[in-house]
Order: sequence, then C-alpha cells, then structure tokens
Amino acid sequence: MSENGQLSVEERLRAVEDRLAIYQLICGYGYAMDGRNADAVGSLYAEDAVYAVADMPAFEGRERIAAITQDEVHVGLVEAGCAHVSTLPYVVIDGDRAVATCHTMVVRKGETGFSVWRLSASRIQLSRKAEGGWQIDHRQNYLLDGDPAGPALLARLQEGPQQF
Repeated sequence: MSENGQLSVEERLRAVEDRLAIYQLICGYGYAMDGRNADAVGSLYAEDAVYAVADMPAFEGRERIAAITQDEVHVGLVEAGCAHVSTLPYVVIDGDRAVATCHTMVVRKGETGFSVWRLSASRIQLSRKAEGGWQIDHRQNYLLDGDPAGPALLARLQEGPQQF
C-alpha cells in the first residue's frame, strides 16, 4: 500500500488477477464434471479438500472428489444430457485466502426439453498454494429446496474466509 493509504497499481492488478483466477476455477468445475475429466476436477481442489453437500456424507480428499466424475449416477446424468452451471461468484479475498459465494445448478434434459434439476447455494473456500494459483479447500452446498440453510449460506456473502 502506498504512503497515502491507496493500493498501488501492482496491488490492484494482483487483486484483479486473483479474482479472475477464482472465476476461472469455479466455472471450470462444471465443464470438467460434464466432460467427466477427473484430472481437471482434481486440479481444482487441494489434496485435503472437503466437498460437503447438504446433509449427505462429505467427499473428503482430492482423489475422492475427482472420482465423482466416474460415479455411476454421475455418468448416467451426463450420458442422458446435463450441465453443471455456476453463476458468477461474489468473491472476498483476504491475502492468500478467499471465499466465493454463488448459485450452482444442474440442468438436465427431460422429455420436454431442459430444466433446472438441482439448484444449490454454494460457499467455496480457497487458498493460494505455494506453487502458485488457487485451489478449493472446502466447498459447502445446500439445496435451495425450502431448507433455510441455503439462504443462510447465501446471506454470508460478505463474510471473509473462515476455518472449517
């Protein structure tokens, strides 16, 4: 920060680059899932990452999260026609840690066309890794099905990164 308390051009550029990298990471998840690309999914997550969906058992570790791409149910969805889609996330960056809040959905082909099959509130904790770049440490999804946990998660959009 400069003497007058304003961010330098370099600091501002880094903030923009960080935000763009996080956007890229979050939108890449859907493409990797729909392409059933386990390596690409795995590259988005830290080695000890956790992916928690509502009250289901959490997926723990990069390998387990990446393996979702080969899960029988997931393969069936992809083969029948689906897309994992994220909205543009609201991102709060605090040094080498960040949190992104967004909606995520699965659009599915049905008899009369495509419709949203699953809509979730997502809060994604990330950190900058020593080798550079950002990875997901913890992802929490709640279905937006009337359960108050989903809207409560979205309401936290301005909260910075936290430990889980």
